[in-house]
Amino acid sequence: MTKEQKKAYRPTQELRELLGILSRKKFILDCGHHVTFNEVLGNNLTIYNGSELRIICSECGYCS
Repeated sequence: MTKEQKKAYRPTQELRELLGILSRKKFILDCGHHVTFNEVLGNNLTIYNGSELRIICSECGYCS
């Protein structure tokens, strides 16, 4: 990786700050399960990166 390519990447702290915007926000997934960010008993989800982001419910494994 060249120095120019390395400059395009942001530090992890910036990602944490972006995810912090979701704090206490509630979402209903396509499968019907609910996710609340930064809640102790909130459901988990997995996000796969690629040409299109894929959200996977940890409750039932549904992928949208």
